[in-house]
Amino acid sequence: MKHQTLSKIIAIGFAAALLTGCNDTESASQTASDALAAGDYETAVQVASSAIESGAGDKQLYRAKAIALLARGDYEQAESTFLQAFSCSNGFIDRFDIDSSYYMAVAQFKKGEHAQAKETLDSIIALRPKEDGAYYLRGKVELAMQDKESALADFDRTVTLAPENYDRYVGIYEDLHSRGYDGEASSYLEKAMSAGNKLSDYNKGVLEYYLGSYTDARNDLENARKKTDNENLTLYLGKTYEALGDDGYAMSIYEEFVRLNPNAGRIYDQLASCQIKKGDYEGALTTIESGLSLGGGDGMQGLMFNRVVAYERSYDFAKAKKAMDEYLKLYPDDETAVRENVFLSSR
Repeated sequence: MKHQTLSKIIAIGFAAALLTGCNDTESASQTASDALAAGDYETAVQVASSAIESGAGDKQLYRAKAIALLARGDYEQAESTFLQAFSCSNGFIDRFDIDSSYYMAVAQFKKGEHAQAKETLDSIIALRPKEDGAYYLRGKVELAMQDKESALADFDRTVTLAPENYDRYVGIYEDLHSRGYDGEASSYLEKAMSAGNKLSDYNKGVLEYYLGSYTDARNDLENARKKTDNENLTLYLGKTYEALGDDGYAMSIYEEFVRLNPNAGRIYDQLASCQIKKGDYEGALTTIESGLSLGGGDGMQGLMFNRVVAYERSYDFAKAKKAMDEYLKLYPDDETAVRENVFLSSR
């Protein structure tokens, strides 16, 4: 699909809207949006598609469908559906269009279309030069393009614009660490830690986890849990207990959370990882299937890869190969998986 900049997309969309019109169906939009918020991506796609096919395709419906497709891992259709959402524009670029452009850049990035994703983000930044999130995403794309210097410049810009967004520091750390730039990665954690008393117990605990101060991390995350409980907190608290060697307690934390919050895909993934580590492959596969039944969202890639690992460790190479084929259809750029597939193909 030929890429267009955001400005060109809106211009094209304005012309298309004049010719075809985009009908408003508030109830369908609300239903699709509610399903999306609940993590029910299949319902969101079905409701939006049905309304669109009946001629009621406003940009809220296209956007809801596109985000659900993105969460499901259907990046090609997600990108084309975002373009349809832009075609419903009235010619003026608003917050809605900017937000949709972020998602489209993610779809392009996930497809491996790095130059196109960067162009989309360039357009956002040209229109909104103080959008800290756009600099962060562009930095991720530039890292994938092996342009470290540009990535670091964009990462510096995003933390300058949003100095108290501590999750962003962690995201930058993970991105740099995954590429082997450990020195630069640690420097962002240290910048965040310099905030001192401004840090919440949760943020401090997460930073301490990545810095390897696991006992301090556990203490601060436990203090945070006295006030609230959510998926991120549970994930980091469990991983901290794992790092301290208490896998059993970590698993109990994960199991309790998914019992009360059955849509927490990342927790299923981490629980399955623990079960694989202890040799409970059958239990891991049960957990993985429960997580995959959610139909998309965070944790899906890890769950699909862990399914391969669980079958492989169970010596069921036929099912492992099938699971790997399904995985690589969605994540063809995973070099670890590509190498593992070579091994599975020889079994």
